[in-house]
Formats: sequence, structure tokens, C-alpha cells
Amino acid sequence: MRALRRIALFAPLGVLVLTFGAPAGGESARPLATISVRPIADALVTSAQPRRNFGKSPTLQVDRRPVVRSYLRFRVGSLAGKVRHATLRLYVTRARGRGIRVANVRGSWSERRVVFAGAPRLRATVGLGRAKAGWIDIDVTRAVRGPGTVNLSLAPDAPAGSIRLGSRESKRQPQLIVATGNDPVIAAAGQLTCDPTSPDYNGGNGSAIDCRDKDTAALLANDLGAVLTLGDAQYYCGGLSAYQQAYGRAWGKFKAITHPVPGNHDYVSSGGTDCDPTGKGAGYFGYFGAAAGTYGKSYYSYDVGTWHLIALDSECTPVGGCGPGSLEETWLRADLAAHPNKCTLAYWHYPIFSSGMEGGSPEATTFWTDLDAAGADVVLNGHEHDYERFAPQHIDGKAAANGIREFVVGTGGRVRHPFSTVRANSQVRDNSSWGVLKLTLHPSGYNWRFEPAAGGTLHDAGSASCH
Repeated sequence: MRALRRIALFAPLGVLVLTFGAPAGGESARPLATISVRPIADALVTSAQPRRNFGKSPTLQVDRRPVVRSYLRFRVGSLAGKVRHATLRLYVTRARGRGIRVANVRGSWSERRVVFAGAPRLRATVGLGRAKAGWIDIDVTRAVRGPGTVNLSLAPDAPAGSIRLGSRESKRQPQLIVATGNDPVIAAAGQLTCDPTSPDYNGGNGSAIDCRDKDTAALLANDLGAVLTLGDAQYYCGGLSAYQQAYGRAWGKFKAITHPVPGNHDYVSSGGTDCDPTGKGAGYFGYFGAAAGTYGKSYYSYDVGTWHLIALDSECTPVGGCGPGSLEETWLRADLAAHPNKCTLAYWHYPIFSSGMEGGSPEATTFWTDLDAAGADVVLNGHEHDYERFAPQHIDGKAAANGIREFVVGTGGRVRHPFSTVRANSQVRDNSSWGVLKLTLHPSGYNWRFEPAAGGTLHDAGSASCH
């Protein structure tokens, strides 16, 4: 039986979001703060009506013929530290053109008085964007140095044409999102903790071949931005008492920052400690509480730093299916449309691509297709008792620079399994080391590093840019 996942949570805009990240290179960690600011003034001007003011318009516009550009003013208050990244988020209602140039503004202007004939001149370009219907993000880090007033203008860029966007008078206001502090680090693994009655559990100390979750938990730290469990965190059946006795002694120390997904063993109804005979994962949901959602609504999303993370349930039966048009897939498409972050990571239990004993599972192919179409960057999976990294690829298995990179991280502590047929695009495979994958989430890319537990020898590391 396949496993069930956590509930959909949308973070409101206009609030301060704090996560904790351990920076690369040994810097001292401090909170990564992301603040969303709405404009205090905006207006459009047009050469077609050079002396008319449009300060109360519900739309902003960009065009080349006639010339139309828009102005935005934000006031950035106190910040938690050095600016690491700034994003201008806009809602596009019409996109007959695609190119948007964001520039600094020379001179002052008033929302209720600015007109084309006297509008301030544009200075250096601070960001370029491509319009499409819905929310878009434009990197404007060069425009934000710290607290103070930020004046920006939107002008046409190739390919030019009429583009309309929501103004501050509309329901979908522009936002300036500023991230400060250190880039966060997350840690992930699946296949974690033995049943407490297993002989190899050995009071939580494990054996030479199994139950090494205590060793992998030692690789975690409280300054991580998040801990992601990739399913099967507690064997044999994910019972509540087993979670409390075994998982709780090691990985449970980081429960406050853990964002779990269930594995198939969380829905097993017999054969272990305190199993849920209904097969509805009562132990998993009972232990993780609100962080895991509820049976049938076990998928959710959240942000860590500037990244959008999506937790999905590949145990399809409890959520009513994973295919096109299912409740979970419909939610996923809506979530991707509502969160146009430059960098996106998704995770669930069953890998689609795998050189392991089971060779991959097809349940989540629709998820991959939707994520790929939205430009997602990384997928994390468990289930296989090994570590494997793939090159970016599409669902057809063809390598592509704009595809998704999959990591299989089933190295959290359970007995390791041999590999079977090596799949195309598999770049690194290892079944000799227990450990965790750590990802440093930069505004426009990520570093990965597999960190082995004591005695392990695998050290896989690298970096990549987001699409």
C-alpha cells in the first residue's frame, strides 16, 4: 500500500517569515528573514495622453506603441541583516508582449500628479522579466541595498507589446520581497528508524548492518532551515508508540523543524508496534500532528528562504489518486501557479527514476510533468535503500538542462539494498554509506552535499542554477 501526505498550507503575503539556515563555509548562522512589502504609490503614464494622470488606475501597463510605462514606490523598513535577494512580484492580466524592463528612476514623482510629459527619466536597468498570465517574479536585487525608499519603473523590452498588470488599487497588488541573512540549509533522508522490538534496534544504538538512525541524526543541527523526511521514517508500520519510542529518540529531536511525507510503511496495518489496523496512518499523523496534515489531505507547501517547497503524497489511494484531474494534482497545479518563485523543490516517497531494487515507480509521473512545465528544479525521494543522483531530465527520461534533477536519499538508517539495472542519466550511485543530503538554497541556485554518517565514505557534492 502506498503512503499518504500532508495538508495544503498557503503562507499569506505581507508578513515576515523567519527560517534558520546554516551558511556554507562555516559562517555563524543567523535567521534568514523574508519580508514582503506592498507599494505606497504607483501609476502609469502614456504618450497617447501625455498630460493625463492615471494614479488611480486598477492596472499598470507597459507598451512600446504608444509608449506606456509604469512607476512603483516601495518603502522598505528595518531589515534583519544584509540584503541577499530582492524580488519584484507582479500579476499579469494581459500579455500581448513578453518583455519587461525594470529600471531605477531619476527624480521625484507623485502618484496623483505624474504624467508622461513630466515623468522622471529612467536610470540603470535593475531587472528583466518575461510576461505570462498570472504571477511573475523579477530579480531586482540590484535596486535594494537596505532600508529606505525604492522607486522603480516598468518599461517595455523585447519582445515588446501591450502588457497589463495589477496595480495597488487591484486585488492582486505588486509586492517587493526582500530576503536578508544567510542562505538556508535543509537536510533530507528517508528509510530511517527500525521498529523498537527489532533485535537490530539494540536500544537505539543499531547493529553493524541496520537501524543506524542515531548516526544519521547526529548529522543534523538546530540551525538548519528545515528537515525533510522522505517517507518510512518509522518501521514497521509507523505506529504512534513506535514513533515515540524510536524515531523520537534520534530524529525526533528536530521535530519542530521537520516537514514530513509518509512512506508505504506508514500505512501498513500490522506486523509492528502499535499499528493502525485501519491502514490510515494514525501513528504518522498522530506523531507529527499539524505538520503532517490529515488522512486524505496530506500534501502541502511552504517557503524556505526564497525557495518554494512542495510536499506531495505518492501513496495515491488515500488521497483519491495522483493522476490528471485528481484532487492532489489539481491542488499542485494551483499551488505552482500561485507561487512563481524562481526556485522550486518538490518531494515525495516513491522515485520515478531509480537504479535500485524496485527500479522506480510510476505513481507520481503526473506530478513530475506539472512540476517540469512550471520550471521546478529539484525532486527528492526515498523508498529505495540507497543514494542516487540523476542529471536533470524530463519525464521521458531524456537529459535536458531545463529538466528536473532527482535525488534518491533512502540512506537514513535502515539496511541498505543492492542496485539493479542502471538507469539512464544516473550520475552517482552508492549503497555503502548511511547519511543525509544537505542542500544550501541560494536565491538563484543550490549546492548539494551528501554527508555520510560515521564510517561512511560517500562525499557527493556540487552546485546548479535554478531555471
